[in-house]
Amino acid sequence: MNKKTGIIIGVCTVAAVAVIAALSVFFYKENKSGSSDKAVTNTDEGDNLADGQIFDYEKAGYISLGKYKGLSVDVEPEVDDIYGAMMDDATENEVSSKDAIKSGDVVNIDFTGKKDGKKIDGTSAEDTYVWVGKGEYIDDFENGIIGMKKGEKKTVDCTFPSDYDEEDLAGQTVQFTITVNDVVNDTIVKKVSDNKCKNVQEYYDKVKQEQKEDNINNKGELVWDSFKETCEAKSVPENMLAQSKTDVNLMYTNFAEMSGMTLDELLESFGMDEDGVSEIAEDSVIDVMIAKSIMAKENLTMDDTALIYKRHSSPHRQCKNKNTTYKNKLWTALGYEDGDDEKSLSDLEKEYKESQGSHPKNDMMIEVAKDYIGDQAKVSDGETTNE
Repeated sequence: MNKKTGIIIGVCTVAAVAVIAALSVFFYKENKSGSSDKAVTNTDEGDNLADGQIFDYEKAGYISLGKYKGLSVDVEPEVDDIYGAMMDDATENEVSSKDAIKSGDVVNIDFTGKKDGKKIDGTSAEDTYVWVGKGEYIDDFENGIIGMKKGEKKTVDCTFPSDYDEEDLAGQTVQFTITVNDVVNDTIVKKVSDNKCKNVQEYYDKVKQEQKEDNINNKGELVWDSFKETCEAKSVPENMLAQSKTDVNLMYTNFAEMSGMTLDELLESFGMDEDGVSEIAEDSVIDVMIAKSIMAKENLTMDDTALIYKRHSSPHRQCKNKNTTYKNKLWTALGYEDGDDEKSLSDLEKEYKESQGSHPKNDMMIEVAKDYIGDQAKVSDGETTNE
């Protein structure tokens, strides 16, 4: 069903490995296209470099970079991300409510639509957010949610408007079975926010602003994938690719062990095979080549504990992202947070190599390049609705 006019149609190493694995699987599913058509170059130039050594792969003919300065980036959070964060906050703080759902509450639901006992295409969904009373869904559907409680399942009759966009549903009465998975209401909001927010709208606005600020601090991450689409990888260094395959296999093997699975079982659960692992490994090499090329062109260097990048011929250039050192970036990549026990740089590198990859500086150089691109990016005027 359609939003607007109606219903929708249609530690810490563990955490780091899980996140990277999830992102890698996303890449694979989005880019699955069989074996690579890129040449594998067997040459010393650009291959066998020390971890963190800068090299201009574009100048050497391996890649062509797209424009990476002045890119446009939308920092407005996605509505569902805001809803999800609100519910995650309640879960993490072990705050819940037994109150019946009322207009103004945000709910997460599953629903299935049937007519005469038969499912109707496009009228079922899972893990869907509804801000009850906002009019995003047809009246009968939202009214049917009112009065339900978390964990409850109910079937309601919903009649679509005669002028509904989908002609097959216009004027029709459909039975929707709705299951409420989670709820955020004013009571929960007050507890989670220590009474700083009095209602769901205030808390929504607060979470939205926090996510927007986070997006502003991570503009490079937001724009990286679209930037990469403008780059062309002409060849991939043989040794770098071989090492990357080893690293990716290590990452997935560790993840499989923590999940109580074999590597093959894990890959199958993600809809992947060995070819998928090879594609992810190649993509990782391309990321490194792009990052090192940008650093070479912009005369950027990476220090262990000083600002993450500086120009050779000028004083340190402060990065807008406060996570500005190589050590801090490793700390974050491994899933550590403020308040966790301090670790030395050598301990962090050792942990990274044991769990995620043999070249931590190369991997953090990708983050450096993202920071640089983000600093050069221009914020667009995208706007999140549901205000």
